[in-house]
Amino acid sequence: MVKSGVEWSKMDDYATRSMDADSPSERFYAGEFRHSIDDKNRITIPSRWRRDRPEEFILLPEATHQFLLVMSPKEFAKMSSAAETNQNVSARDRRVFLRQLHSRAQHAGADRQGRLVLPEDLCRKLGLKGEVALVGGQGRFEIWNLQRWKRAHEEETPTYQHVAGVIGL
Repeated sequence: MVKSGVEWSKMDDYATRSMDADSPSERFYAGEFRHSIDDKNRITIPSRWRRDRPEEFILLPEATHQFLLVMSPKEFAKMSSAAETNQNVSARDRRVFLRQLHSRAQHAGADRQGRLVLPEDLCRKLGLKGEVALVGGQGRFEIWNLQRWKRAHEEETPTYQHVAGVIGL
């Protein structure tokens, strides 16, 4: 009986560590939120997603300029490393991709209140103004123009439903 309790205790410690908000490698963003970008191009990160201290992020426009990816520098480094070591892409294409990836990325910081300042040029390119959608995506989140998000969500629902059925969800 005691041994069983010890095992559950270890398991509980592991679960707590893996969802710990102070562990940047274990960040998990889930849900959809609607927030407004103010006249200074600031957006408030949802309270469930933020820490109570300033935080650094990398901002990266999605390749076809549909939305803005927001991730920790560590998550960005993982993405960069995965591209660097992918043998299914030629060495030349990897160099080009990595050059483009790093040149498009921008550093940004969120203050203690979770306000993130978005660069004017990115807001303009992506149509981010007024109310936007913040969409969770594991170790990163996305900021969408609200109308574009509504269209994408509607178009992607049949795929979601199909895959959910395949995996038994």
